Amino acid sequence: MGVIMSKEFHRSIDVDGSIKAKAWDFLTKLSQNAELTGLDVKIPKGPADKRVRTARVDLNYRAVLFAVSDDPEPMWLLAAIRPHDQAYEEAQSLVLDINPANGAMEVTRPAKIDATVTEYRKRAVEPDAPQVLPFTPDELVGLGINAEVAEQAVRLTSEDDVLGLAADLPEWQQQALLDLATGTSLQDVRASYELDNTAAPSADPLEAVQRATSRMEFVYLEGDDELRRMLEGDFAAWRTYLHPTQRDLAYRSTYNGPFRLAGGAGTGKTVVALHRAAFLVRKSPTARVLLCTFTRNLAAQLQLDIRGLLGAGESERIDVRGVDQVVRRVVEHVDGAPGQPLGEREQDQLWDEAVHAAGVPADLAPHLGPAFLAGEYRTVVLSLPEHTRDAYLKAKRTGRGLRLNRVQRAAVWRVVEAYERAVETSGRTTFDALAARAARLVGDADVERYDHVVVDEGQDLHAGHWRVLRGLVASGPNDLFICEDGHQRIYGERVVLGHFGIETRGRSRRLTLNYRTTRQNLRFAMGVIGDESVVDLDGDAETVAGYRSAFTGPTPELHGFASDGEEARFAADTVRGWVDGGVSPAAIAVLARRSAEQERARLALKDAGVPVELLQRDGPGNADSVKIASMHRAKGTEFSRVIVIGAEAGVVPLDWVVEGRPEPEYSAARGRERSLFYVACSRARDQLIVTWSRTPSPFLPTTV
Repeated sequence: MGVIMSKEFHRSIDVDGSIKAKAWDFLTKLSQNAELTGLDVKIPKGPADKRVRTARVDLNYRAVLFAVSDDPEPMWLLAAIRPHDQAYEEAQSLVLDINPANGAMEVTRPAKIDATVTEYRKRAVEPDAPQVLPFTPDELVGLGINAEVAEQAVRLTSEDDVLGLAADLPEWQQQALLDLATGTSLQDVRASYELDNTAAPSADPLEAVQRATSRMEFVYLEGDDELRRMLEGDFAAWRTYLHPTQRDLAYRSTYNGPFRLAGGAGTGKTVVALHRAAFLVRKSPTARVLLCTFTRNLAAQLQLDIRGLLGAGESERIDVRGVDQVVRRVVEHVDGAPGQPLGEREQDQLWDEAVHAAGVPADLAPHLGPAFLAGEYRTVVLSLPEHTRDAYLKAKRTGRGLRLNRVQRAAVWRVVEAYERAVETSGRTTFDALAARAARLVGDADVERYDHVVVDEGQDLHAGHWRVLRGLVASGPNDLFICEDGHQRIYGERVVLGHFGIETRGRSRRLTLNYRTTRQNLRFAMGVIGDESVVDLDGDAETVAGYRSAFTGPTPELHGFASDGEEARFAADTVRGWVDGGVSPAAIAVLARRSAEQERARLALKDAGVPVELLQRDGPGNADSVKIASMHRAKGTEFSRVIVIGAEAGVVPLDWVVEGRPEPEYSAARGRERSLFYVACSRARDQLIVTWSRTPSPFLPTTV
């Protein structure tokens, strides 16, 4: 028995997890013999497609499926699971087709498409308004777009109208129309969705389901083991249904050197990174892969995800770690356990004390704040071939902003010496010093290396990290696969990969389609970024041009209050309403810049009777609790509903982080604060609310 599973079937189980076990039981019976196992397979009355059936999942739910083929064995396409009456209604309306233009497998609702087309046909169009799709209907039909939809689509003058018209089309048609509406050429759309296949479309379902466009919504399950693995997982659609561009990037056989993948929040970079790591392990039975990211909580989530994507034997060959864990392990392997790293506040104090101890000239001292000195130490001093004063006096300081003459450099070196003495006296160490030590040790023959390194959140890694990663994998094909988003740089400073022997120019790609959030939320997040200047890991200006989302939702809400208490009560009442309305608590998050706002929200939610917990470092936490988190901790997460509280002047950006810093340190710190707010506002899939008390943050967009 063969099974083709649709993304909609997955969504059915995601919505109601209680039927997951029943779905497995249903599919087990279906695979044995649909006619002999009590599944009550029936043809609905008056179906639009004679192949459609319904079958019993339990007394309350039925599956909607198609009898695709009987030769050489029965094959079923699983379309959905619905409550009993809804299943019959849906079965009557669905049609399974092979697209005549490109051979894609499609399940559609023709009557619903016809009704939408009729509605749009009646709409008047402003005579002078420019078309959003500057193409002919025949050009769109040539791609495989529904002919009646194509006829109306070329009349439309807004992207929202195009998406509304296309709402009931197969997913690939919706996204292709959105691509064209946002400036992508016909040629590029053909290439992205692999529509130039010269082979004639085949009626064979196994051939159709392997088309790039089909694999966005369908998967052929070969054997009971694969079926069981999918059903015993958490049904995350990202594991199976990839956009053709994502699939091409993740499963390309060979990159002739380091590859860099850029893209905004929610564009699927992490999904591609996970699939790339899985592909590299499967490609070679002996390959060892390092999958790393900046923070431990993100690494913990990647570990869970990779285990769901691979079998136990394969996942064991992927080492998933935070980059500082990688650094520490290298140092421990050679030197033994290092001292406990100092925190940021502790280091800041030592830098301030070192400036006073070193006798820095009065005109230079105001420029030597802790952030500048930490950056100078990390990017210049610790990268010196020799750790000496003379080497520092001659060193290139590209990108450091503040120019230093020879006398000033000598003063900075005295500060560095005072700082290092203080760290040594404390018996502690720093993450920067550990990274520098690890970078020198990776050439040691006894240090474990990898065949491939995959990096997520690469924009947050600093110079020492890149030197270590470069040393842990030999240069060559498929050595480094790097994902980054310069607009989410919330740690460290700008770096250029080419300075560390990681050359990605000519081997890079940018993702622009947002899979996480609505168009309204995306527009708000882009407004937070504004015209902030951002540089990518190749040293080029980052852009948000072309970023788009394929689905719509409510407009983000902004609410100001006279006091912190009113703001916290509003947040609690809003969350209480969502939970009472059926939203899963785990799909809700309250995010804040400071711990003070987090604690106020926690107490208010507790008083409102809402189960709540702080977002955990090492996993997703309790499935029955609303999550409260700092903006930093929220990195890499997503939720259906998000409230960002405390978005007020003095908090976003945080005064003590940015005020009093000299240029360019001030601009860099303020840029990181803006990126942090962008990260928080881009966590929401469906609904975003931003609140403040007293004066609103200057980072809030002027329009919503």
